[in-house]
Amino acid sequence: MICSGRDKIETPEQFQQAEDTVNRLDLDGLVVIGGDDSNTNACLLGEYFRGRNLKTRVISCTKTIDGDLKCKEVPTSFGFDTAYT
Repeated sequence: MICSGRDKIETPEQFQQAEDTVNRLDLDGLVVIGGDDSNTNACLLGEYFRGRNLKTRVISCTKTIDGDLKCKEVPTSFGFDTAYT
């Protein structure tokens, strides 16, 4: 399942839809690859899943061509650094 988008997960219905999907697919893990919006969604989903005691764990991998996720914890970002060098 690969898709791209800039939608933010905000409403209770969106969180419930995510929960229904991971339960229906019996997912142990969900990998989110993307920039700041994707990482925000991953964090929100991870907290929501944990709060609901779901077995699905959320893994976030940074990838941004903008280079807007660099910090002490993320010194290199796939996308920006690989396109830059």
